[in-house]
Amino acid sequence: MKHIQRLVTVALIVLCAATVLVACGSDDGAASEGVQLPADFPSQVHLVEGAILSASGESTTWQVTVQAHAADGDPLTNAVTTLTDAGFAESSRVDEPAAKSVLLSKDEDDGKQLWVNVGLSADASASRSTLIYQVSRVG
Repeated sequence: MKHIQRLVTVALIVLCAATVLVACGSDDGAASEGVQLPADFPSQVHLVEGAILSASGESTTWQVTVQAHAADGDPLTNAVTTLTDAGFAESSRVDEPAAKSVLLSKDEDDGKQLWVNVGLSADASASRSTLIYQVSRVG
């Protein structure tokens, strides 16, 4: 019984270590395609280039995590530029040492609004190029 417990423990440790290595890989390597965006993710929300690490949500709220290319410069600045180029307007900005985020909005043709909060968190990831997008459709 102890032998099986040890094998299971070792297997879990290896699995956890592999997961951490894959999730926190080097910023300098080429980004893979990652996971798919939800089918109803708003096409008006343009993401920075990179690997989509996670994507969830439906209908009116979504959350997407993107590993931006480190060689492309400041990922938050690039994300905001990409969104403003797509017609979003900056509403507010948080610039703290532990977290940086920008809230942007865009009116849609049907009278609804898209709100995007894009940010970086020094506490959330070992990578300085991981962006978190929180998207909401209201109205």
